[in-house]
Amino acid sequence: MYNYGTILFQTQEEDRYTRATEALRENSILKPPATSYHRAVSDDPQPSTLFEILRSFTTLARTLNLSETVEHLGVTRQTVRRHINTLQEIKGTKLFVLRNRRYLLTDAGARCYQDAAAILDQTDAWLHNRPCFARHDGRLEQISYTNENGHKFHAQQHHLGRLWQDAPALLRRSFEAWADAELQLEHPAMERIRSYRLVYRRLQDSWLCVEIGESSSYATWLGWEWAKSAVGRFSKDDPAGSEFDRFMSQAYHGVFAAGGARLDHIAGMIPRARNSEPLPVRFQRLLLGCRFPDGEPALALFVARTNTVEIAGLDPDEIPQMPPEFLMEEDI
Repeated sequence: MYNYGTILFQTQEEDRYTRATEALRENSILKPPATSYHRAVSDDPQPSTLFEILRSFTTLARTLNLSETVEHLGVTRQTVRRHINTLQEIKGTKLFVLRNRRYLLTDAGARCYQDAAAILDQTDAWLHNRPCFARHDGRLEQISYTNENGHKFHAQQHHLGRLWQDAPALLRRSFEAWADAELQLEHPAMERIRSYRLVYRRLQDSWLCVEIGESSSYATWLGWEWAKSAVGRFSKDDPAGSEFDRFMSQAYHGVFAAGGARLDHIAGMIPRARNSEPLPVRFQRLLLGCRFPDGEPALALFVARTNTVEIAGLDPDEIPQMPPEFLMEEDI
């Protein structure tokens, strides 16, 4: 017996594939090169149109500003608009909306951004022989890598409902304050958890630290001197190094652009000072998209060190549990 629902779905998917193929061909992705293969490889170092489209999309998703995107990529406004329109046609959905002359990601755009950024990051890592961070199964991510010293790092995203299952009280209180504050950093509801937060502003392709709470995991782990000196610096300048920063900041872009929330369990070997021996650390991290008083987007991080982490494949002997004096499991 025929399953007419399945046949109809397959027909719709074939139609979408045909439209996407035609769009790709119109935008030169599937057209054969005008020159020989040898000349294309030796004389034309430019990436394919597909990667140009992904770069336009991910850059606009990060900046949410067309002028800044154009300046960063060195292309015209028309080129970026054409790339975005092409990608929207291929995906069959709107990725951005324009409100008050400012671009905002749609829900579909925020989801697509994660995948597009992963494609570009993994391609760049492969080309330059850098560690490639693995990603798994659709919407919830699992990422791991081993640094040049052989130290391993693992992160696994969890549903936000996990906050009320086994998250430290600090993260639950932070989420509640964020919801009450309606994303506003300076709202009175944020006062209770202000001393525990780390706040970043997006500056081109880097994360600029603008606030570090004295009770935050970063300040209590790396020390008062570092905390006071880190404001105004980029996240890649912390003692753990730029490679660790790339690992940690993988999730920042999507939360920052969409103004949402995200929970991760993380384990790794992290030093307490520059050039010192790394120690095993386990923690849960809550990322929250926020707003400065002028309406500009911000990213707030709340981290609680805890041995309660669930990461598939994590070897207990590889990153041992922390002693009680390092934990941040008390209520606030």
